[in-house]
Amino acid sequence: MKKVLIVFSAVMLLSSFGVAFADGDAANLFKTHCQGCHGADPASGIEPIKGQSAADLLKKLEGYKDGSFGAQRKLVMENVVKQLSDEQLKSLADYASTL
Repeated sequence: MKKVLIVFSAVMLLSSFGVAFADGDAANLFKTHCQGCHGADPASGIEPIKGQSAADLLKKLEGYKDGSFGAQRKLVMENVVKQLSDEQLKSLADYASTL
C-alpha cells in the first residue's frame, strides 16, 4: 500500500507541473525565445507579430518547425521552434496573439 501511495503522489506531482506550465509560462517563453528579435513591443521588432491571430501564429510556428514555412529568417526561426514542444508552440501563439 505504501508503494502505491508513493507512486500516486509522484504521478500527481509530475502532472501538476504540466498544468502549471500550460496555465502560466507563455510570457516567459516569449521573453526567452522571441523578445530578442520581435521586441518587448511586438509591433516594433524585426518582424512585427502584433495583431496576428493565435491560429495564424501557430500555423507559422508549426511551419517553421517542419520546414514548410519561412523565408529570410527561416534558419533562425527553425532553430528556435525546434527547441519547443507542440504544447509550448500553442501556448506561445495564444499569448503572442494577445499582445
